[in-house]
Amino acid sequence: MGKRKLKKTLNLWDILMFGIGGMVGAGIYAIIGEAAALGGNMLWLSFAIAACVALLTGLSYAEFVSKFPDSGGSFEYIKQSLGHKAALMMSILMMFTGVVAAAAIAISFASYLSRLIQFPTWIIVIAIVGLMALFNIFGAKYSSYYNSVATIITLLGLAVIIVACIPDIGTTDLTQLNDFGWNGILAASALIFFSYVGFEDLVKMAEETKNAEKVMPKGVLLSGVAVLIIYVLITISAVSVLDWNELAQAEGPLAVVIKTKLGTIGATGLVVVALFATSKTILSNILGTSRLLYDVARDSDIKWLKKFTTVSGIGNAPNYAIIAIALVAIAFGLLGDLKLVASISNIFIFIVFGMVNFSLLIYRSNHRGEKKAPFHIPLNIQNIPIPTIVALVTILILFGYNIYNLTQGNL
Repeated sequence: MGKRKLKKTLNLWDILMFGIGGMVGAGIYAIIGEAAALGGNMLWLSFAIAACVALLTGLSYAEFVSKFPDSGGSFEYIKQSLGHKAALMMSILMMFTGVVAAAAIAISFASYLSRLIQFPTWIIVIAIVGLMALFNIFGAKYSSYYNSVATIITLLGLAVIIVACIPDIGTTDLTQLNDFGWNGILAASALIFFSYVGFEDLVKMAEETKNAEKVMPKGVLLSGVAVLIIYVLITISAVSVLDWNELAQAEGPLAVVIKTKLGTIGATGLVVVALFATSKTILSNILGTSRLLYDVARDSDIKWLKKFTTVSGIGNAPNYAIIAIALVAIAFGLLGDLKLVASISNIFIFIVFGMVNFSLLIYRSNHRGEKKAPFHIPLNIQNIPIPTIVALVTILILFGYNIYNLTQGNL
């Protein structure tokens, strides 16, 4: 057992599956109902806005990861631009977000499994977090195998929903505003932004990716575009089959949608798909957050943190970091509430995404005339990327609506 570098085992397919899998997970199954209450028939636009805002930040992630293909993700990028102390503060926020998100999604997994088999929630939470941690201990490649299978199953399940709903598409006015109006559309966009924490988890895989400087930017942007298309198609399908009020009030909204079209067997099948979708999101959260802890410990002078830099076992993985993250996730999982956590997590996600964009502006300003990163954001004025400024402004707007969701009790 020794301290070694993380092994490069991942290719573009693995990265695409991690990217899509990390975003098309618990969000679409658990949050779509609450978002429907705000966005109404124009729910599809709420998902599109959230995806576009996330993709603007995805450009910043893509440039940074091509320049610094490191397992720390935003910790490394902020450190390079604003210094170690600022990066450490942000890393604490991101670790908290990743751990609490994994815990909440474990509770979501337990509620789905309880529809098939009756077990106490606390046992299911411990079991699923423990199992996903075990996949991580086996290494990134084995995690990738499970993630790829689970992602394909999830996408097939969503494809069945879309195909089953095709006859109903066009029967609903998809431009009709509800009583919340445009505020509702933007409030829904803020709520579902929870899904896009997958970008942060994805870039943490850079150190374990072959030819990361070129592969990672492609993976970040392609997975973001794929998720945008999938989410828009699913939301159009859902509001075409169910009135948005019914969708908002349903437990397991997509299961109700598919039950309307394919009966009880279809609904049961979708529950199984949801188990894969939620479990792989837990897997991604543990994987990304453990890599962040590994990188923070590696850059720290604190002696007790150095234990988390130990890479060992058949997977050559940061096992102590994985176990620590899993234990904390289990502790939170015995207390968590998915709907509330989604909005609380968003606060930290917006802050970190905002800081990544701000850090890129500072880095570009401080490194004028240097060789461009392998991926360079286009549309620049005086070396300042316009898409990054737009990203910052739109993040601030959605952050405001996220606070609105909390204060108005829309959760």
